[in-house]
Amino acid sequence: MTDSSIACMLVTHLPVKSEIRRYPQLRGKPVIITESYGSKDLVLDSSEEAHGVCSGMLLVEAMSRCKEASLIQADPLYYSHTFDKIISALGLRSPVVEEDGLGCAYVGLEGLDLMYGGEARVIASLLQSSPAEFNPRVGVAGGKFPAYVAAVTTKGGRATRVPKDSEGIAVFLKGLSIGLLPMSWEIKSRLHRFGIHTLDQLAALSEGAVQAQFGAAGRRAWLLACGLDDRPLKPHQTQQVVEESLTFPSPTITWNPILIALSTLLGRAFARPEIGGRYIRVATIESHVYRLPPWVKRFGFKEAMGSRDRAMVAMKSRLHSVTLPGPLEDLKLTLTGFTGESGIQANLFSDVRKQEQLKEMMRQLESLFGGKPPLYQMKELEPWSRIPERRQVLVPFDP
Repeated sequence: MTDSSIACMLVTHLPVKSEIRRYPQLRGKPVIITESYGSKDLVLDSSEEAHGVCSGMLLVEAMSRCKEASLIQADPLYYSHTFDKIISALGLRSPVVEEDGLGCAYVGLEGLDLMYGGEARVIASLLQSSPAEFNPRVGVAGGKFPAYVAAVTTKGGRATRVPKDSEGIAVFLKGLSIGLLPMSWEIKSRLHRFGIHTLDQLAALSEGAVQAQFGAAGRRAWLLACGLDDRPLKPHQTQQVVEESLTFPSPTITWNPILIALSTLLGRAFARPEIGGRYIRVATIESHVYRLPPWVKRFGFKEAMGSRDRAMVAMKSRLHSVTLPGPLEDLKLTLTGFTGESGIQANLFSDVRKQEQLKEMMRQLESLFGGKPPLYQMKELEPWSRIPERRQVLVPFDP
C-alpha cells in the first residue's frame, strides 16, 4: 500500500437499508421511499425487489410499475444519523476521513498497513465499520475518483484495488460509463450526443479539444477519465450536537402539551454545560407517530439563538401552520450549529458590512445543509480568449 493510497467506502441504497434495519418486517419485500418536491412526489430510493423503480422517478409512475410496494416517507435526519455513526467508526480507524454525500466516504490509508499488519487487514477493518446488512463496498486507489469507481464496480462486502501504474488504471477504467463522472447532466448529455459514452473514449481525445468545447468542467472530466485525480482529502469535521428527549404518558395530538414539552426540552438543552452561553442556529424536533412513520421538523434560525425563550418564540410561530400527521408518542430535540456570536455586528462601512452579512449567510447555510452550500460565482479567466467557454469560469462562492 502506498502512502498516497485512498479508500472509498460506499453504502448503496442507504435509505432503504436504514428503513429495513428499523423495520425488519420489510426485508425481502418491495419498498419505495418517497420525498416531496413542491407539488411532486418522487422516489428517493427503492429496494431491489421493487422492479423497474429507480431514484428520481415520479411516484405515480413507480406505483404503476410496482403496485405491491410498501411506501415510506423519507426520514433524512434518520439516514444522516445512521451514516454519521459509520463516519465515526471510520474515524476510529483512520485520522483522515472525508464524507462525500450520504453513503460515500473517503479514507486516508497512510501508515495504516503498518498499524494493522497489512493491506488486507486494513480493508477488513473498514468493511467492519458498517453494519453487515448494509453490504458496504471498498475501492482503493491513488486518487478519489479511481477509488470511487472501484467501489461502485465491486460487489457488496468486497473490496477492489486499482492498479498503481497509469497503464493499469487505463485498463481498469476502459469501457466504464461517463455517467460515473461527477459533472452536470447537461455536459454528460452533450458528450453522449458527440458519441462519447465511455471513460476511455473521453480520455482518447486531446485535453485542449475537450477544454475548448466544455470549458474548465470538461478539462476536469478529461483528467478524471485518464485516472488523474490529485484532489486532497478534506477531513470530516464532527458536528457538536445536544439532544434532549421525553415520552408522553399517552399519545397526544393537541398542541398545548406538545409546546409545554418543547419548552421543557429547550430549557434542559440550554442548561447543558456543552452550550455554556453559546448560540445555536439549527433546532430539530422529531417524534414517533402512532402507527405512522416518524415526524421530523427542522428549524433554521436567521439569527442564532442564545436562550430558551427566544428559541421557543421562533419555533412556536412556525408550528402554528403545521398539521400533525397523528398522535405523537414522544418528542426529541436536537440542537446543532453552535456559534459564539448572536448575530451580525454593525459596521460603519457599507461594503464591509455586506461582506460580514455574506459570511454570516454562508455560516447559516452550512448549518442548514450540513456542509458547503452549492453556491458559485462567475470570475474572469481569459477575457481576451476567442473561445467563449474560456473567458469566464464558475468557482465556489467564498466571501
